[in-house]
Amino acid sequence: MLLTEPALAHVDVQPRLVEQGKATQLRIELPQLRAGAPPVRLEVEGAGVAMLSSSLVGLVGGETHWNVRLRVSPAVPAGDLLLILRAFFADGKSIEVDGAITVVPPTPMASEAEPFPWFWAAAGVTLALALAIAALLLGRRRRSAC
Repeated sequence: MLLTEPALAHVDVQPRLVEQGKATQLRIELPQLRAGAPPVRLEVEGAGVAMLSSSLVGLVGGETHWNVRLRVSPAVPAGDLLLILRAFFADGKSIEVDGAITVVPPTPMASEAEPFPWFWAAAGVTLALALAIAALLLGRRRRSAC
């Protein structure tokens, strides 16, 4: 059985903006949560959040730095989303801290955007060239008639 203790601490989650449905890598900095050895594992939970991976990057003073890959479900509405960060220690105990991200709608990819209207662009250029040539020829005929 795992014992979880709530903790009040400053947590830094970067980047704060996460797109719906897109896998995102976060850098999470946790302060020293208790005396002794740092946590050995970090889990991230939230409504509609799937954690894909988590790895300890290193220690800076008493802080631990983590890389966490996660995906926020497209069904999660845009706006602030509370994350629960659960740090596990070698003795089996864990401590929870809160973090937050802001969920934004996905940006359309170039392949999903409307294609460029090549046909109409070519037709417009052709029409403009035809009019220019006609005007040039008409202008030459008028000069030679005079």
